[in-house]
Amino acid sequence: MEEGKIKNTITKSFELQDYWIKETELSGFWADLLSKEELTVEVNYRPENKKIFSPAETETLIREICGKCDSFEAQLPENIKCEVTFKDFGGKVYKTDQPDFGLQPGEIDEVKVAYRFYVAYYV
Repeated sequence: MEEGKIKNTITKSFELQDYWIKETELSGFWADLLSKEELTVEVNYRPENKKIFSPAETETLIREICGKCDSFEAQLPENIKCEVTFKDFGGKVYKTDQPDFGLQPGEIDEVKVAYRFYVAYYV
């Protein structure tokens, strides 16, 4: 996001390729601007060239998704935050300031998440 942009509104999203993770394919991608202060981007990750993620691959994918959220937030003005809801894991939410985040990975054919960008406070 460029300097000088209004920091109390969401003015852009990241591009489709920014959500891609190595050894996955995106089987679904939807962006919904809920208001000028909140954007959700839903992404479905499927394994590339096979039917399911192993438990180890699922764990790696979860770490990669959390890393994407961290990276996105680092590129935004400090009052705009990112969090990720893991839909297949009981709706558990990862926030970038959450050091002890963990899920119980298992075999799964698709990991569905929702990245949420929102204005946390006004400047």
